[in-house]
Amino acid sequence: MYLIPFYVVDPDLAARETRVTTLFKLSKEGVPEGEYGLLEFYCPDPDCDCRRVMINVVEKDRPTEFLASISYGFDHDAEDAGPYLDPLNKQCAYADGLLRMVERVAFSDVRYLARLKHHYALVKRAATDPDHPAYARLQEACEEDQLTPGEAGPKPRRVGRNEPCPCGSGKKYKRCCGRKR
Repeated sequence: MYLIPFYVVDPDLAARETRVTTLFKLSKEGVPEGEYGLLEFYCPDPDCDCRRVMINVVEKDRPTEFLASISYGFDHDAEDAGPYLDPLNKQCAYADGLLRMVERVAFSDVRYLARLKHHYALVKRAATDPDHPAYARLQEACEEDQLTPGEAGPKPRRVGRNEPCPCGSGKKYKRCCGRKR
């Protein structure tokens, strides 16, 4: 399943509420100085209740290059809640430091966590509302995930039934988002 950046659902809110951290020197976690944005990605499937967010950390000067992909679940008691570096995504050399930095400056902030839960709810609401401006894009992402060889359109990487679910739940795909396919 493709994860959708939150700015697809609500560009204005995403612009106002994207968390940015500026480091003026090498952090205690080993992260170089710079300005880092925490971009939120969510599962667009209206039938999936994974209750997760994928935080992709980027530098201001290179916003399309993800330095670290951090999976975080809202159900803290779950064994796979995280946060943890997503094993399906490429991580930079100091991704472990970025994870510790995000835990310290973002995931310890209850207001930020409430904001993530609110954004998750907005994505799920948009995925079920045909009048929402992002509805068609969310439906398209769900349909692209179901393409088979020979169909028109770009072919996304297929997730194997026994691979970890790309939503970051830690469950096998067949036991999570793939159970509805």
